[in-house]
Amino acid sequence: MTRSTLLRRRALGALLCAGLAAFTGAAVAQDAWPSRPIRMVVTFPPGGLLDVVSRMLAPKLSDALGQQVVVENRPGANGNIGGEVAARSAPDGYTLLTTSADMVAVNPHLYRMGFDPAKDLEPITQLVRLSMMIVAGSQYPARDAKELVAHLKSKPGQTYGTPGNGSAPHLIGEAFRVETGVQISHVPYKGLAPAISDLMGGQIDLVVDAGVSLPHLRTGKLKLLAVAGKSRLAEFPDVATLAESGIAGFDSDTTFVMMAPAGTPRAIIDRVNAEVVKLLRSDEFTARLKTMNLGAVANSPVEARANLQADHVRLGKVIREAGIKLE
Repeated sequence: MTRSTLLRRRALGALLCAGLAAFTGAAVAQDAWPSRPIRMVVTFPPGGLLDVVSRMLAPKLSDALGQQVVVENRPGANGNIGGEVAARSAPDGYTLLTTSADMVAVNPHLYRMGFDPAKDLEPITQLVRLSMMIVAGSQYPARDAKELVAHLKSKPGQTYGTPGNGSAPHLIGEAFRVETGVQISHVPYKGLAPAISDLMGGQIDLVVDAGVSLPHLRTGKLKLLAVAGKSRLAEFPDVATLAESGIAGFDSDTTFVMMAPAGTPRAIIDRVNAEVVKLLRSDEFTARLKTMNLGAVANSPVEARANLQADHVRLGKVIREAGIKLE
């Protein structure tokens, strides 16, 4: 064997060893996930339903994964601000996102977005399903949907609050306006909690809500006028749906969803999905969610993506037919 041949073999061996070491190191690094705290970006402010559900999950997920899951609220633009923060984060499993399905299904129809949620984010699971409802102050003259329409027509120019432009409550409010012919103005907030606060303070007349108002409905400080979903609420069986009141075309159910930056390793996506689904289906979470008018969805990443894509098509049609545009 010549000296040059020996040197070439040694060089080749060194390269092979280096490559094997790099591959092994990457595998070990992935197997070791998580080795540091995980950030959970929440796209609505503290006090709202999404924040409450996220903070329910965070400590339990911390226990399951062996690393702290830290909630970081990044509200604004109906989820776009927090969504972009997550979309631009490293796909290493250390950033999770909880948001409304509206960010994926609705926002692309209404906003000029700095990212593509369908391409730049990977669904992990749809967390919970929620129905919309129309609420007012306890002294509001109307008692149900029919009286609400009559009152709005007799006193045009009233206001309704939602958690933001393009949100599911906003779509419901605008569809209600178009369907009934009432003159009512939309007031967008950065979440439902501040909208409910202003409703109780008399700054606005109505709120299209997803459950934040429930404690105040139970004490009588607020009044439930109508349910905008397919069926009545179990806790308020005497309150009719809009459809039952003769106002057709409402299917308001929406979901909260957990996502990660696109490119996050499949093994991490599947691990988080398994842990979150287990939590959502537990007796403890089932009971707690019921008090908030929420039901667990807890589906697979594939099912979540398919549902979000279907909602994008369905709600795009609603937006076009109702002529909804951002002001």
